[in-house]
Amino acid sequence: MLNKLNRSAQAEREANRNTPIRRARTCYDHLAGVAGVELFVDMLCRGWIIRADAGNHPEISLTSAGREALMRRGVDVERAQDAKRKFGYGCLDWTERRHHLGGALGAQVLAALEASGTIGRLCGDRTVCIQGSVGHWLDD
Repeated sequence: MLNKLNRSAQAEREANRNTPIRRARTCYDHLAGVAGVELFVDMLCRGWIIRADAGNHPEISLTSAGREALMRRGVDVERAQDAKRKFGYGCLDWTERRHHLGGALGAQVLAALEASGTIGRLCGDRTVCIQGSVGHWLDD
């Protein structure tokens, strides 16, 4: 049975327990969980990214302000644009049932977060450790 957010039973357990994998994890090669959703919302609010539609996987484009801001934070925007995959899209989060940033741009943001020391990966697990604040990384 699904709850009002349409979470699976497993996702509902993770949310109720507020486990580390719920708070911050990788989804393929991009940041997910509460941290990923908050990052996505913050980037939208700052006007760095624009959501093209409201579907399950909305296409995401980068504004000129967003391009400059992300490049200052070490995000390889050109590599994301040159990738042979979707540039950016809203990826529906497993536990939060809201979007986090997927695609080539999401992968480059995760790489920049790792390079800055803001997050660290645990061996053999999708869980990531936040070493500071993702919000602080955005404010730098």
